[in-house]
Amino acid sequence: MSAPLPLADNNSVTVCAQPQSVPFELSRPQRAPRRTGLAVLTAICIFSALLGRLSYLARPFDSDGAMFVYMGKLVTEGGRVGYELIDNKFPTVGFVTSGCWRIFGDNWPAYVLLQMTLSFAAAFLLARSASQNINRHAGLAAGLFALVYLNFNFAVFGGFQLETLQAFFCIVSASAAMFSLCRDDPHDSLLAGLAAGTAAMLKPSGLGVLAAFAAATIWRHRRDLGRLFVHAAAAAAGLAIPALVALAYLIAADLLREMPTLWRQIARYASQSPWEPWDLSKPIIVLVIAGFPMLVRGVVFRRPDHRLANHTNRSVVIFAAIWMVLEAAGVAAQRRMYAYHFLVLAAPAALLFGLIPRKSAPLPLAAALALPMLLSACGAVLVLSDAHNPLEHLAASDYLAAHAQENDAVWQDGMPRLLIETNLKPGSRYPMTFLWVNGDDAPLDYCRAMLRDFDRRRPRYILLPTRIDWYIRAVSTHIKELGLNPRRQANYVKAWHDLRDYVQRNYSPEAQVGKETVYRRKD
Repeated sequence: MSAPLPLADNNSVTVCAQPQSVPFELSRPQRAPRRTGLAVLTAICIFSALLGRLSYLARPFDSDGAMFVYMGKLVTEGGRVGYELIDNKFPTVGFVTSGCWRIFGDNWPAYVLLQMTLSFAAAFLLARSASQNINRHAGLAAGLFALVYLNFNFAVFGGFQLETLQAFFCIVSASAAMFSLCRDDPHDSLLAGLAAGTAAMLKPSGLGVLAAFAAATIWRHRRDLGRLFVHAAAAAAGLAIPALVALAYLIAADLLREMPTLWRQIARYASQSPWEPWDLSKPIIVLVIAGFPMLVRGVVFRRPDHRLANHTNRSVVIFAAIWMVLEAAGVAAQRRMYAYHFLVLAAPAALLFGLIPRKSAPLPLAAALALPMLLSACGAVLVLSDAHNPLEHLAASDYLAAHAQENDAVWQDGMPRLLIETNLKPGSRYPMTFLWVNGDDAPLDYCRAMLRDFDRRRPRYILLPTRIDWYIRAVSTHIKELGLNPRRQANYVKAWHDLRDYVQRNYSPEAQVGKETVYRRKD
């Protein structure tokens, strides 16, 4: 990023922030207690972040985390997401996570520590950018907010998730965007496009930060089309780098022709997600949790001794507001709005929090961040209380390691962790029956495709719940997408019955492991 150079907005006397030699405008005796208080608060925020994130060490290879790790394993071994493995994700996800697999393999703590490190680095980077381009008070406030919310336990929801990776690259892009808006250096625009394009390889909504930067840049250089073109070209060049890398990978893996089908599948997954009244409360809950610090900082502590003169670059304000709106739209577009979908809102919310013209004193910041830290701690306690033998393999993994041959294929509902721990081959391209809830016809369509895979791959072992009929009834009434759609629920039950009947015809029960029965192919 470029060195700080003051530059006024077009037709404006507003300039970017410069480092302050005497923060908080206090005398030396007055500054000492305040610095101590801020140091203590920072330590508490760090502890909250560590607790919220590291509690997932106790849940090795949880469902989503195992899937993303396995995608990386598959791509590393020459497989292709979208062909050898069907999921509601684009193939570039496996391409990105393959780098993690090459480095960490099946070392679960390494994945958790990686995401913790990225979240801390992102918070520091956002704090540094806000400090240099807004003011020191904004930098500290934004950094602490990001530190708490990027590790908010309920939104983390697992030790390895795409949203943390996406948020990291979006914050790199946002930081470069703020420098570009304030310092007018095209190199920063190049970095903004590069980081946003990398985020988009994980989820297309990663481009939201670049779209917000584009809108702010248009406003910033509205009277200087030549300068606007320079920044647009730089950002486009940065975006082109990950785009070309992704295109080259898709061509080399012969997956480019599969993209329209995958796009339709993912679009159907989102568009056919049913709504219920409870869903309308989710954005309200998020608004309360994320908006509470804003209320405290902006309304409760609003006396003259709390206020700062507002000399913020308008382009930065426009960028932060649009970024927040676009990230929220990206969450809504996914329709299911699981808690972890909202993690990407932490970064733009942190920037908006820092933009509130208030001094960063210990008491106001502590009052603002106390509620999210308390809620996150409660979530971490729930995670730890629900952990069982976190350092051990699945019982099914131990059994198959003792009885299966090296090249045997196996299938289990939600099998990525099993495949990681045993290194066996997948018995089907479809790793879990949760895909069956994508649409009304998805249960029957995917089940038929799965059974065709069984006929072709002839997996040696298939694991099913021992109380299979009870399990089918319980799951079909527990999944929201089924309970709200009778037709989809009926097809889901029929698909499970077809799977059960196929296994009972072609396989014999060999052992009961935990709550599952291991079936061995008869021939």
